[in-house]
Amino acid sequence: MSQHIFFILLDIPAEHEADFNKVYDTDHLPYMLQTPGVHDCIRYKLVWSDNPDMIQYLALYHIDDPELPRSAAWKKQSTFGRWPTDIRQHVTQRRNGVYRQIFHADAAASAGSPKDSLDSDFIYFLQQSIPGPMDMKFNELYNGDHIPLMLQTPGAKCCTRYKLQYSDSGDVPDYLAIYAIADAETPHSAAWKKQTNLGAWPTQMRPHFTARRNGVYRRISVITRK
Repeated sequence: MSQHIFFILLDIPAEHEADFNKVYDTDHLPYMLQTPGVHDCIRYKLVWSDNPDMIQYLALYHIDDPELPRSAAWKKQSTFGRWPTDIRQHVTQRRNGVYRQIFHADAAASAGSPKDSLDSDFIYFLQQSIPGPMDMKFNELYNGDHIPLMLQTPGAKCCTRYKLQYSDSGDVPDYLAIYAIADAETPHSAAWKKQTNLGAWPTQMRPHFTARRNGVYRRISVITRK
């Protein structure tokens, strides 16, 4: 499995939504997946978020090279088909970036699953930034204390963590955690909320976040390289 993902968040007005989804899956992605080094693209739609400005559509690409989305080959493929002429001008918000996988853990009941969390009908998508001097402690507590507690929650299947390599859109938090979850309401459950308040996390890390965005997304399509 590739260690890098390219994510792109997009908003589209309701009157263009049906065409947006059709063109994305049947026209745009078949071209993009012809780019050498792109394995697949998994698309999601937002179910809920605690952030009022969370963007509605999410696409996650597994890629071999973190610089691939900046390459001439990628840019060439993005000029083909209906996307640049019929859809791109209607996009109202856009945020993107490349993350590198830094950690993965499975719940006990899910041991042996693929080593990322994208293969799930529902994901909890959580971006965070922390002051630089706290970076080491943040990662130690996240991996060794917080995630083991969170994966004891019924419905939490696994968690994959990523570190930002770059963003061409700006305003992207440094860290991303993606939880594979059983359903959209898992992070709203009493059991989930109980686990979030255990361990060192709520007292030693949570007060220091400088950015936090979250949301539950439902998988709507998977397009793989042929």
